[in-house]
Amino acid sequence: MNGSVEVEADRVHSLAIRQLEGSLSDEQRSELIGLLGESARARRVYLEHMQDTVSLRWMYSGHFDRRMALAIAEHGPEAVRKAGRIKLAGAAAFAIAASLACVFALSALRSDERAETSTPVVAAAAAPSPPSIATVRAVSDVFWAKGATPAGLLSGVKVGQEFNFLKGTVELTFLSGAEVKVFGPAKFQVSSPKSILCSRGRVTTLVGETGKGFTIDTPKARIVDLGTEFGVDISEKGDTQVVVFQGSVDLTKPQKIATTQADGDSAEQWTRRLQQGDALVVDDSGNAQRLMAVRRGDFFPSSAWDDYGRQRRAPVILDVSDHIRAGESSKCYQIVRGGLREDAPCFVDRSHQWNGYGSAGIPDFLRNADYIMPFNDDKFISDLSVDVTIAGRATCYVFFDDNMSPPQWLRKDFRDTGVDIGLDGAKTIWHKDHATAIGAGESIDFPFSIWSRDVPSAGVVRLGGVNPPEGEIRSRGFNMYGIAVVPK
Repeated sequence: MNGSVEVEADRVHSLAIRQLEGSLSDEQRSELIGLLGESARARRVYLEHMQDTVSLRWMYSGHFDRRMALAIAEHGPEAVRKAGRIKLAGAAAFAIAASLACVFALSALRSDERAETSTPVVAAAAAPSPPSIATVRAVSDVFWAKGATPAGLLSGVKVGQEFNFLKGTVELTFLSGAEVKVFGPAKFQVSSPKSILCSRGRVTTLVGETGKGFTIDTPKARIVDLGTEFGVDISEKGDTQVVVFQGSVDLTKPQKIATTQADGDSAEQWTRRLQQGDALVVDDSGNAQRLMAVRRGDFFPSSAWDDYGRQRRAPVILDVSDHIRAGESSKCYQIVRGGLREDAPCFVDRSHQWNGYGSAGIPDFLRNADYIMPFNDDKFISDLSVDVTIAGRATCYVFFDDNMSPPQWLRKDFRDTGVDIGLDGAKTIWHKDHATAIGAGESIDFPFSIWSRDVPSAGVVRLGGVNPPEGEIRSRGFNMYGIAVVPK
């Protein structure tokens, strides 16, 4: 490629990026239109850039199977032929959608060009439109509310813009560094470059270093991100659930939320710092209570198909609770439907992962099982009582750390299958040399024995606490047990 061609390509890339950000000036739009009209090479560079952008955003938005997308990118469609016609059809739809988005982007520019050539010059120039502070990176199965203004894929978002939809998912990428996904029914407004005001809906937010301070305001609370991943669920009457998946947030009840003097302490402003694994619900009076359990799929929806290309079964684990009194803990169990697989997260308060103990991977009888993410810190509560509500006839499994002696309740009600599963430990202040890896048998730090119990019908299975090891074994580390359930 010669110098002039490189300069042209660089300029097209620069202008295309500004177009996606919503910061393209009228002069720059004219320049881009001129480049695309004069040069086939410029049009090809533009379309390739737009298609790459759409492809990556779609791939990482959660609406397309990421592993399949990466396999297609690296090895071509033949690499995933065995995945089945349904998944390949999804890949085709993804490619078509990406291509159409590029065509629409180019058509929009050409429409602007026609409008510019056919519109008479007015005496006074129009006031410049406010800059975009975010981009709509995904719009999935959205049904917009009556009177709402639909938001297009890759369109710019400005301060004050409102979103009101009855179902589906809208995802925004803020220039400040926040990734926000909102699930309908939802109603929210972009209130600043680093905040949204949400009166209804479920929201997950991923914020990096540059996005710290991103804020979600609800009718009952304010959530200020401190560099993390968290979820918010606002009910129709405004009750606000906050779940921290990683990092920390500050949860505040602003003073203006108090309704009557009878609210007492609830009329005062308060702030609680929530860490990884914590969850609270702020009710109508402004009081905060522990949220016992959430379904992780409410915040991280998975494909309707499992690893074998089969449609996912109905939930097996309906609920989980413990005897810990309100005020003694703000930890929240996470129920993962059909989610047990390689590198699945173990605990709500650690970043450890479940893996196959050997290269064969997680045992087949556990793949895609419903499982519970408990609290690793509960390994210190010997009198713990955990109730798991199961939907029907099933097998309940407990993964027990081999560094501890099995407690009496486990030996009485369960049997050791003789099969192991591995825990890949993340870095902690106690194990600074640990780091998670990807794949079966990789970086296993703790072997766990798999114990099983037959559950003949719907009901509650009660589990107990553990006895921490002593001496040298304790210094090597030990962990809370894992819980999985498979229907019969």
